[in-house]
Order: sequence, then C-alpha cells, then structure tokens
Amino acid sequence: MKELFKTDKPVIGLVHLHALPTDPKYDPQSGVEGVLEAARFDLLALQEGGIDGVLFCNEFSIPYTHNVKTVTVACMARIIGELKPLIKVPFGVCVASDPMKGFDLAAAVGADFIREVLHGAFAGVYGINNVSPGDVERHRYEVGCGKIKTMTAVIPEGCAQLAERPLREVVKTLTFNLNPDTLLVYSSNPGSVIDIEQVKEIKAVSNTPVFASNGVKVETVEEILSVCDGCIVATGIKVDGEFYNQVDVTRVKQLMANAEKVR
Repeated sequence: MKELFKTDKPVIGLVHLHALPTDPKYDPQSGVEGVLEAARFDLLALQEGGIDGVLFCNEFSIPYTHNVKTVTVACMARIIGELKPLIKVPFGVCVASDPMKGFDLAAAVGADFIREVLHGAFAGVYGINNVSPGDVERHRYEVGCGKIKTMTAVIPEGCAQLAERPLREVVKTLTFNLNPDTLLVYSSNPGSVIDIEQVKEIKAVSNTPVFASNGVKVETVEEILSVCDGCIVATGIKVDGEFYNQVDVTRVKQLMANAEKVR
C-alpha cells in the first residue's frame, strides 16, 4: 500500500455518490448530471485538502441490495470516467454490497484498488449476506483485475458472522485464502470509532496492513493512525460532519495536518 500511495499510513477520502437511477433517494430533476457535479465538487475538495487517495462508492443507494442493477454500475462508470482526467491521486471503487459488480466497475474505469466484502457469511440489518470467495476471486481474474489492490472487511459494519469464530481465526483464514492487500476494521455502528483493541488483535496474527474504515474524524485520526496502517474517511470531513453534506475542504486540511503528526 505504501508503494501505491507513496506514503506511510495513507488517508483515503470517500466520494459518496448521490442516489442513482432506481435508488429510492434518486432525484430525477437533477438527474445523473447532478450526481456527477456533486462528485466533482467532493473530488476537488478532497484533493485540495491534501488527501492521499480517493474512493468512489454508491453510498447514497441505501438501503443496499446484494444484486446491484446494471444501470447503477453504468452510471458509476460514466461519472468516474468523466472525472478521471481530474483525478491526481490513486483511486478506488466500491459497489456497495455487490463485489462482483465492484470488479466489473474497477475493470471499466481502471481503478487502482477496490473496497468490497470479499468473504464470509454475515447477518445484519440487510439480512444474511453470504459471499463466495472462490466465485468472486475467479470473476476478478476473468475481468482482468488480478493486479488491482484489494481491501476487505474482516467483519462488515453492523454485522455478526454466522459462524461466531474467534477474530484471530477469521483473520488467519481470510489472509491464507484471499491474501488481501488490506484488512478493514469497522465499528458496530456508522460513524462510531473503531475498537483499537480489535486492531491490535488482528495485527498480532497478520502482517497484512490494517485500515480503519469508519469513525475517522479530525479529533480521532491521530489516535487511529497511531495503531492502524491507514484509514478511510467520509462523514468526518463533510460540512458539519453530516452524512448527506458535501466535503468540507477546511476539515480535510485539518485532518491531514493531524495525520502528518503520526506518520
């Protein structure tokens, strides 16, 4: 990951794409052009603030589905494709809750990395999610994404694994079978800070980089990066720290200044 981002403990900023066609919150009046312009604003604000990398995700497609419609991926590809000449840092993609479509999108736009849930059977607010790592990994290579860096959750946000295995055993199995480039640690609820002890437990049995995937804010980034190998930040750098607001370039600069203190 240091080779990709050219820094220790990289900070990746999320570009939350507004709702797309067929999503419940889609705005047909502003249309896909409105989604594109909002994404352009966030991308430029993140880069102006000194972010190390960006991640595009259909975050406002909530509630998510495990079988994302083709129009969602097509619109995401169009938006990222139009913004690509403006991207100055490594960029990744995520199609929420559908890793197969995630790799399709990564192949289409030439992404540097991907964030998806690539393994396991979990239960949560979206019911039971059963990911077949073998099928996903084969699809990854079929669409030419073998060299793309992979980031996967150990335990997804707001979920419990059905097997109820010890965390250390999950990490050992995951890294042995998939060899991901990054392990992502989530908190139990959106926006809350991760469990630092959980990070330490993972690092005790694995040399794979561990990133915090939520709960990163101006006030928490130093503590998080003192233990983690990097992080992904989203709501914490938006105007007033609100999920549906645009990125606040001042907050990005403040967060990056604090990140520099521990790397």
